[in-house]
Amino acid sequence: DTQLTNLQIASGYTAEKTKTLLKSYSQLAQELGGTTTEVSSAADSWLRQGYSIQETNDLIKNSMILSKVGQLDSAEATQYLTSAMKGYNIEASNSLSIVDKLSAVDMEAAVSAGGLAEAMSRTASGAQLAGIEMDKLIGYATVIGETTQKSMDTVGESLKSIFARMGQIKAGRLEDPETGEDLSNVETSLGNAGIDLRESNNEFRNFGEVLDEIGGKWDTYNSVQQRAIANSIAGIHQYENFVVLMENYGKALEYATISAESNGTATQKFSIYQESAAAKINKTKAAYEDLSYTIVNTDAIKNFFDTLTSVLNVSKNIVDTLGLIPVIMAGIGTYASISGKNAGKLSMPS
Repeated sequence: DTQLTNLQIASGYTAEKTKTLLKSYSQLAQELGGTTTEVSSAADSWLRQGYSIQETNDLIKNSMILSKVGQLDSAEATQYLTSAMKGYNIEASNSLSIVDKLSAVDMEAAVSAGGLAEAMSRTASGAQLAGIEMDKLIGYATVIGETTQKSMDTVGESLKSIFARMGQIKAGRLEDPETGEDLSNVETSLGNAGIDLRESNNEFRNFGEVLDEIGGKWDTYNSVQQRAIANSIAGIHQYENFVVLMENYGKALEYATISAESNGTATQKFSIYQESAAAKINKTKAAYEDLSYTIVNTDAIKNFFDTLTSVLNVSKNIVDTLGLIPVIMAGIGTYASISGKNAGKLSMPS
């Protein structure tokens, strides 16, 4: 009934139409190996974001797949998928491609699809603004995560900080003698290493291409140049993660390629889950939820509690008006009367 109420609020449907919708989600839960509660909770989240019923049905399936293959709960999967979609402006109809990418890299690296989804949720918007393709972002997060074994939310925040610093031009730090423009430490250190951060005074280069160039030349730089670049781009707190990325940049690009060529991977992994005992149990739960809602008359339950509330309010009004003693005395009298009758019954011959 709680799920029904939430769905009605989110969809704006009538009570009867919402009941039909909830029953369809129960059937969908049985198909996916989830529970009605999981599916309706995901539906509530997607509907509140303004998606249509058809888009919501697609997104429920895809977030449920991410939930199962990424070992996430339904709410987390919905949250992470939302962040990736919003960050990279991906339509609902293409959302399964995100789960494909995460699942494919999960199979090849020492990170989980759920962990990668969490990392992406921390930095998707910033990465897209910096010109970092999703496949490269997944590659970056993967090599840092599996090498350092840090939590993936920390990895995501680290990349977010790095992308932000690359675009930070600090006024008054350094002035170009020819153009008079203010330069950041990042731009200065990269310029000393023969790499341009901007295409023109008013336009940055694609930061993905800049990182490709740094990663491609990393082994040719001496330790002083490497430290200067790492310190300027990553700062003290993200220094280690940036160096790990540069030293494993070739591996990051391999993971990016795996991500780009991942079509169908999530569905394949999800089919394995659907044959598990957990999926079979959840299907049974969904069927039971559907049966329970069909059998139990929720209107009768609501009426019962409305009546009980009225009785309690009347009792409170009596106490407020007459005081507690008359109520207690009435209760004692009733108890004595009942006890006397029972005692009489007990003294009679069998």
